[in-house]
Amino acid sequence: MPQPRVYHYQNPTTGDHLASLLPPDHPEMMCLQQGGHIPQSKFGFLGILAAIVWFPLGIGLCLLDRRVQCKRCGVVMDEGICG
Repeated sequence: MPQPRVYHYQNPTTGDHLASLLPPDHPEMMCLQQGGHIPQSKFGFLGILAAIVWFPLGIGLCLLDRRVQCKRCGVVMDEGICG
């Protein structure tokens, strides 16, 4: 049985050593090598509807119903309350 290949990385922001089974061209490892995720927010339909119907209090509900995802690797950083 062949042993899995282990890749060694160094976090550019903290300097911590990291051993991973993911290769360097994997999207999540590219985010680690670049120094962090690129957040992209998307607002849910219910949040937008609440912002329109119950303005100005609905804006707070709209902010609670947002989904934050990395543009580069696709990892979800915040799902939101309706996710």
